[in-house]
Amino acid sequence: MVDILRLVWYHQLEVRAMLIDSVVQREAVRNEQMILQYESLIGELPKGSITCRKNGYYYLRYREDGKLYDRYIGKGAEKVDAIREKLALRKHYTEMLSALKREQKTIHRLLEELA
Repeated sequence: MVDILRLVWYHQLEVRAMLIDSVVQREAVRNEQMILQYESLIGELPKGSITCRKNGYYYLRYREDGKLYDRYIGKGAEKVDAIREKLALRKHYTEMLSALKREQKTIHRLLEELA
């Protein structure tokens, strides 16, 4: 009788381990898809910061291949506000991407332990 209870108990542990492994595997795949989506969204948005020169002319200042570039935006507040919103959105996406990459490292460590 005791042997049957042990067998059932071990069987439950194996089932739990398989379920946990399955859930972690699905989370790893979902996480990887989200990382790819955020990377593509970030690639579409402008990078850098907005600077204002004399007489209210605005420029988008960014680095590319180690060089500093200034791209003229104009004087219009609408254009400047639109680019500021895009820069804020890029910052938010970058923070989310960073959190997802940290989470992905944790998931991979957990998968290595389960293997």
